Amino acid sequence: MVSWNIAIGLLIIAFVLPFIFLHAQLQASRARSLNDSAEMNLLRRHRKELEQHVAQDKTLFLSALGVPFILLRPSGRLIMANEEAGSLLGISTKLSINLLRSMPACPLRDAIADAAKCGLPASKRVAHSLNGEERIYRLLVTPLDNSERHIGIVCHDITEEQRTMVIRRDFVANASHELRTPMTIIRGYLENLLESPASAEDPAMRTRALQLMQKHSERIERLIEDMLTISRLERSEIIHMNMCEFDLSGVINDVCLQLESMMNKQQAIIEMDIQPSPCSLYGDRFYWEQIIFNLVENSLKNNTNQHITIRIEAKQLGEHKLQISVIDNGCGISTESLPFIFNRFFRANISGKIKGTGLGLSIVRHAVEAQGGQITAQSEPNERTAFIITSPLHASIHQEANKLA
Repeated sequence: MVSWNIAIGLLIIAFVLPFIFLHAQLQASRARSLNDSAEMNLLRRHRKELEQHVAQDKTLFLSALGVPFILLRPSGRLIMANEEAGSLLGISTKLSINLLRSMPACPLRDAIADAAKCGLPASKRVAHSLNGEERIYRLLVTPLDNSERHIGIVCHDITEEQRTMVIRRDFVANASHELRTPMTIIRGYLENLLESPASAEDPAMRTRALQLMQKHSERIERLIEDMLTISRLERSEIIHMNMCEFDLSGVINDVCLQLESMMNKQQAIIEMDIQPSPCSLYGDRFYWEQIIFNLVENSLKNNTNQHITIRIEAKQLGEHKLQISVIDNGCGISTESLPFIFNRFFRANISGKIKGTGLGLSIVRHAVEAQGGQITAQSEPNERTAFIITSPLHASIHQEANKLA
């Protein structure tokens, strides 16, 4: 009986011990599995956070470029692009698309297609319409040295640079033309006096020749002075301006005295409505006199055959700004010419009957802007033409405007 109990006990032990051992192993495996699962979840979370950081860094980097940038495969499949590129190309930067198939046919699409095919570094200039405005872009193409042969394209907007080049070229051409005409006249009279003794001895002929040479030399001097004035103002040489407070009415009266003979000849009427009176304005009195002079003279010169009325108004806008308007009821400015009247050497009247350097309104604009103001023009031909200036009233506002500029 004892041996039978021992046998049964041994059998129980033989079966229970493996069970206990296996149960312990299972528990240990389960614990290891839970630990591994926790580590995997932690790794997944770290990977997700890392991917988010990479995505954020990529977005920040692309935004920091400040210019449109795209990365694509040779097939045209878009890899990445910043918001500037999305606005330029009219696409969503979050979608994986084939750029060459998604974009409508245009010079910019053709340039991108050529860049994708070429596989070599290149620089190309292309015109593209953005928001209804024609812009010029320089595309810099850089093939990347990786297995998928990605291509990076940066688009630089060079519209203003091109406009500046055109303005400079036109400025040189126009200045040369404006200087050549009076110089040719002066030289012609000099040659006539030197080569024809009879003409030189004739008092009437000699006087006429000298008067015409003096007139055209004054024209050259006026042109050079205007060009130097524009040059100074374009460089914003505020340090050369004598900024102070002065009475606007005094400036207008001085201008009227200077143009009195011209006004009497044309029987023009000058009206003033200055509010408040006296009206104190902060700026360079010399340049403000030139601004008012050029605007009034421009009205008189462009309306030689009309008994026009020129009205000069000033009114305060809020506490810090003054609006000055020079208005006439003359022939006006055509709608086509209005956007260009402040350009150097631009003349709305191309008949050649109206003399001048073509720099007067350009000087006005630069002088107003150099003193923290703005100027606009409105015109209804044969009814009303108005030049409207908004300028700071006080020194502190003027200084703040120049800091922002």
